[in-house]
Amino acid sequence: MPRGRGEERAALTREVRDAFARLTRQGLDPNDAAALALKLAAGIAEWPLDVPAFLGAVQRCKDASLRSGEKLSEHLGVSDAIERVFSSADALNSSFIAPSERRERSDGSGEDDGGDDDSLSSEETNPPLDPATRRVRDALKLDFDELLDVYQAVESLGSLFVGILLASFARLLESLGDGPTAWSRAGHSLIRLVLILLECPALIEPAHFDVLGSLLKLAASLPTSAKDALVRCVRACYTRERFTRTLAVVQQFVTVRVFDARRRGGVDASLEHATSFLRVLWRANAAAVRGGAERGADERPYAFVPLADFRVDAVNGEGFDAREDYRRWRRPDLFTFSFCDFPFVYDQVAKARILQLESAMLQAHVFEHYALGSPFDRADACAVSDLACPYLKLDVRRDCLLADTMRQLTYHVRCGDIRKPLRVRFVGEEGVDEGGVQKEFFQLIAPEVFSKRVGFEWDDETNRCWFAKGKQPWAEYELAGVIVGLAVYNGHALDLRLPKVAYKKLMGERIGLADLRDVASWHHNAALCLLRCENEDEVASFGFSFSASYVDAVTGETECVDLLPPCGEETRVTMANRVEYVNRYVEWYLVDSVAAQFDAFRGGFERLCSGRTVRMFRPDELESLVVGAPSLDFRALQANCSYEDGLGVDDALSRWFWDVVHVDLTEHQRRRLLCFATGCDRAPVAGLGSVPLALSVNGSDDARLPTAHTCFNHLMLPRYSCREVLRERLTTAIENAEGFGLQ
Repeated sequence: MPRGRGEERAALTREVRDAFARLTRQGLDPNDAAALALKLAAGIAEWPLDVPAFLGAVQRCKDASLRSGEKLSEHLGVSDAIERVFSSADALNSSFIAPSERRERSDGSGEDDGGDDDSLSSEETNPPLDPATRRVRDALKLDFDELLDVYQAVESLGSLFVGILLASFARLLESLGDGPTAWSRAGHSLIRLVLILLECPALIEPAHFDVLGSLLKLAASLPTSAKDALVRCVRACYTRERFTRTLAVVQQFVTVRVFDARRRGGVDASLEHATSFLRVLWRANAAAVRGGAERGADERPYAFVPLADFRVDAVNGEGFDAREDYRRWRRPDLFTFSFCDFPFVYDQVAKARILQLESAMLQAHVFEHYALGSPFDRADACAVSDLACPYLKLDVRRDCLLADTMRQLTYHVRCGDIRKPLRVRFVGEEGVDEGGVQKEFFQLIAPEVFSKRVGFEWDDETNRCWFAKGKQPWAEYELAGVIVGLAVYNGHALDLRLPKVAYKKLMGERIGLADLRDVASWHHNAALCLLRCENEDEVASFGFSFSASYVDAVTGETECVDLLPPCGEETRVTMANRVEYVNRYVEWYLVDSVAAQFDAFRGGFERLCSGRTVRMFRPDELESLVVGAPSLDFRALQANCSYEDGLGVDDALSRWFWDVVHVDLTEHQRRRLLCFATGCDRAPVAGLGSVPLALSVNGSDDARLPTAHTCFNHLMLPRYSCREVLRERLTTAIENAEGFGLQ
């Protein structure tokens, strides 16, 4: 009997050694190979997939020369291999091991393959990897090319084999359990399984969404540390093509579930799981790829695809109830899911609608408070009559617009009633503010505020304004921020020429050398030239030291700043320290030199625009919200135009009007027309197609000029006798119009 046990032990040892040798030849790590060899010898695990043998079997299945019995045998062998490998975590994790040379080529770190010049380089098609991310990729050892070959081979056999594959996925996912359980059992190998299953092209088909839903549920329920690991793995292993494909699969799943939820009248858990996985992809993509100051490269704010590619059309269309989604967001005690927690799925137009909804609700609440509440709470700070008024009333003179506005806003900021619904009146004019007077007010006040009079310097080359350096009166910057916040809060666009970096700073994002270009292009170009120098003599020719100087906008005196205390002025810039110099100079110019000014501006802005809803916007989206759409599409305005008082779309007057707009008017005159009809020469963030312009007839006298009700975007045209009369009277009106109720 002892002899028998010894023989069994020796046989088991040989079996383990043979399995270990075979597994290591397939590329498995020695530790992983040893663990799997023991399981294989004990009969509690399956062998990893032999990919060449499997692909050969698939080819034989399609061989028309085989007899039916032989073909059946091959089919059974393929289906058995699919079921055996893709329902076993051990077998699947031990398959598709990438050779080291293929991993090196995947991020462009290997040798040039000698391809033609027209082909995209690895760095253009795949984001570059830093050393830490490359280590994550190497640890996974996942051969995506081999995996995709297997999936495509299965698909080539038809729907029956695809069904066997998906059924195997389902059994695997069921055996893994929920996220925390699976993570505690499998650890980082679970991430590899998730990536393998996600690569299956068949998952994009709605017929297989039950399996995809189970996979997304597993990923969404992972602990935070596991999700962080998944983000790193996606960032390390995906190419742009692979990332785009995975994103499309998950977005389609979300789209289908949104329509299902609309039909059923409720949100199911699978929608929450899928959107949570979108956040994993967002985090992997949103890690900025920085070209490095050594090359002076601009940073790209995404790794794989533009951030706008994450938008889901189903939640941005008219059929989606954004109001209900916002209500769910405001009541986390009652609802666990809202798309507002995943703002990347919304476009800037949808976000603007949500912000306008919140502003309208807040204004209604404030109006009710002041209309029905007691006005005596803060009578020590403000007049009782002002506190009793439910509106924020600004009475301004056109010839003293800046002074009147600043004085009254200072008063209301001190009273704390700046969030009341706004009403503007131009002194001496008959216009009643139902929206149009406000639009003209903001149109006129923005250039007055963002000028040298308030403390902004203008760069003629970039056509942008920036905060003046020196001992500036901070209160005026705060009121400038209040003006911007007041416009956003009341849904108006401004003719504002702040650079993009201002919006990045408002949103708390990191800045770099590329941001200097829109503020001071000369300084930006000089920094690039410095970074491109090839030797010490070229660097020395700049004569730079770790210091900066500026002219104080208040005193007119030249001030020097030490960028490397305490001896920056004596420290010369060299090849070795030029990157540090550029970084310090950019930080000083865009942050430190205007810190007090910008903090005051941000404080004023946040008096009206703060909180989670504003944080939904990216810097570029916030800029569009503030300044409106970048271009004016008057054909979109025409398509959305309505006709009243007997005027029809096919009437000669209507045709003449739009023909004059599109053919005769210059870009400047079109802006003047827009301002004449709506009170503002800028389009809202949704574009001119969202402006409800109305055209109607007002008499039939050729001597009369067109008139407009800007509060209602209503343009009234006399029924002119011909096109030329209409063109002449329209251009006269738009070039000479100012004020409300003027004779």
